Amino acid sequence: MSISIEQVYYLPSGRVFVAKTDDDYLIEFTEMRDVAVDGKLHQEVREEVEASKIWPHLVGYQHKWLLTVSTQKGCSFNCKFCDVAPLPFRGNLSAQEITQQIELILKCTPYVERSKKVKIGFARMGEPAFNLDNVLQVMKSLPNISAGLDRYFTWLPCFNSILPKKIDSDTSGFDVIDKVIDVKENIYGGFLHFQISCNSTDEEVRKKLFNTSNILSLEEIVKHINSKDISNRTITLNFIVMKGVPVDVDYLMKLNLNPEQFTVKLIPLNNTNNAGDNNLETYANYSNYGELVRLAKSFSKYGIPVVYDAIAKCEEAGLCCGQLVHTRRDQK
Repeated sequence: MSISIEQVYYLPSGRVFVAKTDDDYLIEFTEMRDVAVDGKLHQEVREEVEASKIWPHLVGYQHKWLLTVSTQKGCSFNCKFCDVAPLPFRGNLSAQEITQQIELILKCTPYVERSKKVKIGFARMGEPAFNLDNVLQVMKSLPNISAGLDRYFTWLPCFNSILPKKIDSDTSGFDVIDKVIDVKENIYGGFLHFQISCNSTDEEVRKKLFNTSNILSLEEIVKHINSKDISNRTITLNFIVMKGVPVDVDYLMKLNLNPEQFTVKLIPLNNTNNAGDNNLETYANYSNYGELVRLAKSFSKYGIPVVYDAIAKCEEAGLCCGQLVHTRRDQK
């Protein structure tokens, strides 16, 4: 099995690769950099449309590098805000195909010789819980991928899932949590980023957004993780904030959300075609960033660690998950 790059698309902060599998399915993977600014300058960069004015504020590769790879051909879910959803689903990528995406990124960036934090997300296309064994196998092997290249990376794998309630007849969503935390604690000494896509504190709304009832409830997730030993990095509950979609900190506190176990992340809804077709709008972004800050403060007052940020205006350019596969398919 092998994959080959079809086309490369550029953002101010990095690149999106569209590649083809042996059976002619198109997938995406990315390499990007963070933007490091604060205060008034942060606002200016958020609202900037010229890439040349973003570049001076990119974090150096040696400090942090952001990669994402796909785990499935398409996705087995049909989330209403993601542009991977309308693509045909063709099953799981093999561990070899996932690894090859990483190897291609490294091949295309020979100038990155070292980084003290290479954060790699297994969530560009696909639900990694449905390809759990292959994803965890690749996560465990990350140090070996760069070992023979005379390049020095400290890997930070990121497992991002909506946590299906049932994977197969032998595996539940609780089993997924247990297996990921086992790798987190026993392979990476706690330094694995486990992010759970939540998007609302209203369970019925969550089911509508993910277009399925096959997801663990927030109550089940919080209760199960509260019972686990978590070191170094807490577990992240991720909320894409949208107009009319409840994100209620008081509800989470009633579930006994433990600030020593969890971090909450608040991010805008990306400008996707599928979100537009389903009449979903972001609650906040670069133009009303203060609303995002106010929402974050509602968590902070309870002592809950909270992370929030807005996409820069110049990166709302049709480069979200799945969009470039649609573009490439249309071109062909």
